[in-house]
Amino acid sequence: MNERTLVYGLGKEYQEHREWVATHFRVTGYCDQDVTRMPPEGAVCKDELKERLAEFDLVLVTADPVSIVADLLEEFHVPLEKIRVLYYELAKQVPPLRTFYGENAEDAVLMLLCRELGLSFEGLSYLEIGTNDPVRFNNTYNLYRLGARGLLVDPLPAVGELIRMSRSEDRFLHAAVSAEGDGAQKLFFASKSSTVSSLSYEHHKAWDGVSHNEVHEIPVDVFGINTILERMEETPDLLLVDAEGEDEKILTALDYTRFCPKVIMVEMDHLDSSRAHMMQFMKDHGYIEYTTIKYNTIFIATHLWDAVV
Repeated sequence: MNERTLVYGLGKEYQEHREWVATHFRVTGYCDQDVTRMPPEGAVCKDELKERLAEFDLVLVTADPVSIVADLLEEFHVPLEKIRVLYYELAKQVPPLRTFYGENAEDAVLMLLCRELGLSFEGLSYLEIGTNDPVRFNNTYNLYRLGARGLLVDPLPAVGELIRMSRSEDRFLHAAVSAEGDGAQKLFFASKSSTVSSLSYEHHKAWDGVSHNEVHEIPVDVFGINTILERMEETPDLLLVDAEGEDEKILTALDYTRFCPKVIMVEMDHLDSSRAHMMQFMKDHGYIEYTTIKYNTIFIATHLWDAVV
């Protein structure tokens, strides 16, 4: 409470929680792209941040942490240990199972399914491809808090820093995943809206509606799904895939004779083939649909479900 704190972002999320912030942080400065939001006392313009950083012990990020933390680390050279994320601080105050973090409560369904299968959360393992924010809209954060651990894979380097901040016992691989690949680099199209960043520029443009000039291209190592699984100590209990245009390629390339996760969750709203084709493909490879929640379909290994019902 004694650390001098700069609130970075004065938009909706900060306004909703400003009283909580005031009681948990010693706020001595404010920074926002919209200068009209900043109070006269304590205002720090963005172009002053480098010079004035020494005035603050902490920077409290109140908006999208994936893009903002990347800016703070790379552009302003703010040390990670000085950064806090408001949403993460609020999440710490809530016991597990009192709230859910999946965009459409997919994590609640996953936990219900684990209970139906008799799987203990403690020691449960997962491989999450396309993590993005490791807390907000994340489908494994509650599982992590209950004792599950796994490997999180994402092409955006800032995601690794956020994982260090919020899920230090998980492992992180800075890479993209596709049907195949041995670590060779490809261009990754990163968007200001990090959730639609993709190896495919066509996919990125179709979803984000931005021009090529607004796309930030970064080189990233690309590994095939089977290469990733080979490097894990054992096949994870849960496989979650949200790879923005690569999802179907990953599912169809998976070697089901060697790797058989108990549960697979995949984003199915931008397939190369038809949904019916993918449903039949999964059935042919030993999986049945458990449920579909908006964009995501959850599959369960048929032999496990047969044993339960």
